[in-house]
Amino acid sequence: QRHQTQLCAAMGKTDTIISGTIFFALTGLIVVILSFCSPSMSKDRGLTNLLIITATICCWLLWLITYMMQMNPLIAPKME
Repeated sequence: QRHQTQLCAAMGKTDTIISGTIFFALTGLIVVILSFCSPSMSKDRGLTNLLIITATICCWLLWLITYMMQMNPLIAPKME
């Protein structure tokens, strides 16, 4: 029973990470597609898309690290 509860909890965490990753991937893809609709970015389109992708990856990493740190929080150091 306990093993099954731990397994379900781990699956819930994995599902959250996967859905968050999909959210950031779709958000980055939508913004890249919208950048093609902007006439003011036509001459620097490659740089614009690179910056959008870099910003999306950095935001995803920030979210992922923050989420994973909350999975096993360190409340206080244990003095031995």
